[in-house]
Amino acid sequence: MLKGKFSQLSNFNQVLLSLCVVVGTSFIILFVGSLLSYVFFGINIMTDASALDIHGENPNISALKFYQAIYSTGMFIIPPFIIAYLFSSNVRKYLQINQLPEFSTFLQAFLLIVVSLPLINMMAELNSHIHFPDFLKELEQWMRHSEEQAALVTEKFLCMNNIGDLLLNLVLIAVIPALGEELLFRGVLQKQLSKWTGSVHWGIFISAACFSALHMQFFGFFPRLFLGMLFGYLLVWTGSLWVPILAHLVNNGLAVSASYFIDKGQLPEKADSIGSSDLMWGTSIISLILFSILTYQLFKTRKRQIES
Repeated sequence: MLKGKFSQLSNFNQVLLSLCVVVGTSFIILFVGSLLSYVFFGINIMTDASALDIHGENPNISALKFYQAIYSTGMFIIPPFIIAYLFSSNVRKYLQINQLPEFSTFLQAFLLIVVSLPLINMMAELNSHIHFPDFLKELEQWMRHSEEQAALVTEKFLCMNNIGDLLLNLVLIAVIPALGEELLFRGVLQKQLSKWTGSVHWGIFISAACFSALHMQFFGFFPRLFLGMLFGYLLVWTGSLWVPILAHLVNNGLAVSASYFIDKGQLPEKADSIGSSDLMWGTSIISLILFSILTYQLFKTRKRQIES
């Protein structure tokens, strides 16, 4: 049996093996996704690379969403369980999903995300105005073009006509990423990097940087880095991966829901960008104060639990 067989590997080799598992599993699942896309949508990705081109005249959004769900599952959700199985005799404990915190902890994490939204929007606004030196102008232009293309993809994905479309997008953009990305980046990578570097803080920072870089959007890098570090510390402070999973779910879910209700005229047009307007500094300072208070409360709660 392979269960826990590789637990004695060095920290570096554990990281390396984990990367191999992620890449290998991703290729297998992408192949499976290609077959399923042909079965359900009649799209042969193997022979027609443009079949899922979202920038085409009539992109098949349903097929794209289906393939995205398969890809996310194969890259983020399945590998952490395989990795945990290889490195530990207790998979759930390794991933820190073996116990649920108190309801009050979940509530604090929920409020933490809500009050931090103006602060995150301010970071995104400032990040978008970063300019590179002249000798890197071409790189900046490429990055901005990539950012525009990513925004176009998001816009098409967030086109929702009814509650059914909203629920589907909540699963695709909120539930699956919250589960998968937290399992991989916090449940596995952060743990391994913390052991390798000998520092919890370095483990949190590096895994958060990888988390942000994976999105391939430089002009949103710093707010995602902030969120990644927040999710990392939530895991350390609470001892349960379910807390950063909830926080991640709330962050993404609010963005999807806001887009839907703004489009339906049930929320103001700038409801999802509070903190990035002319009142940026005022709302962001309030956000920072509330965020600091709630963060301190979470930290103190965990400290009391450890001491007792």
